[in-house]
Amino acid sequence: MIKTFFTLPLILVSLWVNFVAKNESQSSEMTMCMSVPTDGVYQKSSPDYDNTYSIFENDTTKAYTMPLLAKTSKGEIMLSWTEKDLQGNTSFCIAFSKDNGKTFAEKKIIFSSPGIGNSRMMRARVLAKKDGSLVAVFINNSAPQAGGSGRGGRSSNIVYCVSKDNGSTWTLPAPVDSDPKQGIVRGFFDAIVMSNDEIAVVYLKDVANSTKHEERDLRLVVTKNGVMQPEKLIDPVVCDCCPINMLIDADGALNVIYRDNNDNIRDMARMVSTDNGATFSKPEIILNDGWKINGCPHSGAVSTTFGKSALVAWFSGTESNSGVRLATREGKKLFVLDDASIKNPYLVESSKSAIILWEQNAENSISKLAYRKINNNKVSETAWVDGSANATNSVALTVDNQILVAYEVKQANKRNTIKLSSLSI
Repeated sequence: MIKTFFTLPLILVSLWVNFVAKNESQSSEMTMCMSVPTDGVYQKSSPDYDNTYSIFENDTTKAYTMPLLAKTSKGEIMLSWTEKDLQGNTSFCIAFSKDNGKTFAEKKIIFSSPGIGNSRMMRARVLAKKDGSLVAVFINNSAPQAGGSGRGGRSSNIVYCVSKDNGSTWTLPAPVDSDPKQGIVRGFFDAIVMSNDEIAVVYLKDVANSTKHEERDLRLVVTKNGVMQPEKLIDPVVCDCCPINMLIDADGALNVIYRDNNDNIRDMARMVSTDNGATFSKPEIILNDGWKINGCPHSGAVSTTFGKSALVAWFSGTESNSGVRLATREGKKLFVLDDASIKNPYLVESSKSAIILWEQNAENSISKLAYRKINNNKVSETAWVDGSANATNSVALTVDNQILVAYEVKQANKRNTIKLSSLSI
């Protein structure tokens, strides 16, 4: 069932009747919350798309987590997320929009399991290949095993499913890493479609026979004709618990961005492959912050193309200049966001500018989404996303002359909802 929300009861009743009669409604944001496995998304929006509400019914017994936006090869908008029920079962879901995010079709379930993991450290992803197929990559945890080298013998496995019918049916999850060893952690991953339409997955993996509590190296798996190939080690010494980021740049090269570990100096490094993951350049530090910390910050980088260059944002806790910095991939620092409440940046490029989006406490210490525009290295003042109170884990996608933003809305009962908003650019 679909509901349109207004504050006055009489207006609510009137508009609900009109909506059932297939009339349209207008406002400024979209909230997605779904009730049963077969509901849809669902409401017509105004033709100009900006200042539009689309309200989705919310199942208050479920927790909705980590939305992600992408485009398919047909140009449809693809929204994926996970939802967890009261029995502890998690479903990885997907829905499609043919009208630039104004409405979405009925959701489809990729896979359901109590072991599905989805968080800012290891965000579940659905990748759209040029050949029209979809590849879902996500964590599927298993119960602890005796003798495992991970924490308590827990297995954390990265798996993938494939759909060749626009998400209607999916293959069963198969491991990305062909190494059969269990009781170890494989995680903190990213996945991307390379220029040759094959998939690349990078991740951290427990180092065999390590005597440390946590010691992981950086691995890569790519597909060949759609089949996952044996993993390769691409950096043996990295920060052990920080998410990895990948980017296909304007030249079609694969960029792997990760937090390095050189004698506990944990600055961001970048390595580049111009042959679709077969070989890589020597890692280079993007910005020599010299942040030395005897432990893992549990935070990674985000990136986007920026004309012929790229932008990278990440947190660094240096004493003199702590905060989220934004720099070009060549190492030119543009600015640092130094408010202590700022976290979870996200970057997206549009035809006019790049946008950096982040969470920050506003009035009454309520978190909201803030953003700045970057155009020819000129940076706008900070602005706020209207109606984004209690927002977290935001992502963004350029849609025509708008930025479509999806994020969780924190709830007191810990069962978050998902909301969509739009920004003019």
